[in-house]
Amino acid sequence: MLGKVLKVTGLVALGALEVILSVSDENDSDSDQLDMLDDGMGNVIADGEHMSRSEAEDAQALGQLYDTYY
Repeated sequence: MLGKVLKVTGLVALGALEVILSVSDENDSDSDQLDMLDDGMGNVIADGEHMSRSEAEDAQALGQLYDTYY
């Protein structure tokens, strides 16, 4: 009985670790995208608009950054 409990607990812990690591990978790629769009003065140029970094992060979180090629 104790063996089953430990096995299930281990599987749950591994699943949680996988979720945490995948979220940090997504955040890194999101940050990389905004870094490439940075104008060097702390602003971001995306979709033909100049916006602050925080505005760009909000738009990115909502999936509103479309034309991000420069």
